[in-house]
Amino acid sequence: MNHRKVLTALVAVATALGLAAGTAGANTPQAGGGSTRGVTDTEITVGGIGQAAFYAPGVEVGAEARFKVENDKGGVNGREINFLGFRDDGGDNAQNIDEARKLVQEDEIFAAVPVITPALGGADVFQQNKTPFFGWGISAPFCGNPFGFGFSGCLTPPDPTTASSAWGEMMSTALGGGKGKTAAVIAEDNDSGKTGAAVIGASAKAGGFKVVYQENPVPPPPAPTPDVTPYANDIMTSDGGNPPDVVFVVTSFSNVGVIGGKLQELGYQGALTNAVGYDPSFVGPYKGTSVFIQFNAFESAAEGNTNMQQIIDNIHAVDADIPLTQALLSGYLSADIFVKILKKVGKDLTAEKFLQVANKFKYSYKDVSGVAKFPKAFEHGTGCGTLVESDGTAYNIKVPYKCYKEVKL
Repeated sequence: MNHRKVLTALVAVATALGLAAGTAGANTPQAGGGSTRGVTDTEITVGGIGQAAFYAPGVEVGAEARFKVENDKGGVNGREINFLGFRDDGGDNAQNIDEARKLVQEDEIFAAVPVITPALGGADVFQQNKTPFFGWGISAPFCGNPFGFGFSGCLTPPDPTTASSAWGEMMSTALGGGKGKTAAVIAEDNDSGKTGAAVIGASAKAGGFKVVYQENPVPPPPAPTPDVTPYANDIMTSDGGNPPDVVFVVTSFSNVGVIGGKLQELGYQGALTNAVGYDPSFVGPYKGTSVFIQFNAFESAAEGNTNMQQIIDNIHAVDADIPLTQALLSGYLSADIFVKILKKVGKDLTAEKFLQVANKFKYSYKDVSGVAKFPKAFEHGTGCGTLVESDGTAYNIKVPYKCYKEVKL
């Protein structure tokens, strides 16, 4: 979808919202005589949805921490955020649809926050009920959808024409240059995996690597953990019978560990890198492995990043012992973009006004997350990130946070 089409769609959305804001439950009258589901004079009701096995409780605590900051100050424009928590979809598309319907029809939410899942069939429910959703744009419904707002933009466009060079350039830096080196990219057997393989392949090439393997054969969850031996064997011989210098594993948590473990079992000595293993519980098993994260690392706080330190302090005010993970930060940032849009809308909050502001909103979090400028962000990601590496006991910043250029596929 080009920018003109997106803007045309937004006009239609805004018009529809003016007629259909609030499709379920009792609504409180707003200034101007209208009504908006999930909004009263004192509260705004929101709830999240996603795959709890991979993202909870971190994502829920992160969102709660951000909402607490505003509620402790009296709310946003006089309204506190009534956060109902995080509904588990089990990573299943059908269950995601059911839980999304419950959020809208039973919980009567104004917006879905945070939304973090690979299976977002419920996006249709949100769109049909004029309900904006906010989260980490790792699933396709965040792309080309004027109701879906990813704090880092659209990360899995269905027909990408460009890709961020971030991960490839970072691995090139980590290995002392990519020129003359080879890379393999392996992903899962679904639409996101197909797109991911293409995007990361282009990123690896931008880093100077020769891509000798770029496939998405791995069965994704909730399928049983697969036997990855055939894929690992293909990778081990992909460079003219030899293994590549680096393997980009573009899969979910469960498959990252299985693929990396099998490659090491077969004697792989090169670099392993993934995008999901930034979690203290993985630091031991992932020793020597690097992780690309699409925002800054928590470790940057110890290097003088005061904004990151403030986020950590806000999180610890809710749960002092929770591990610092990607899920935690993604929940916080999902809530942050929602709050910042609310502030810009002002006291007279209706669904129509909220969408009008959101669809022209420019979001960023200095020294933490890149710029997502809507409507362009419905089509592109922010292209920023950090590369961290496990030493077996902790993650260390291998390549500092930076935003990178886009390259053509």
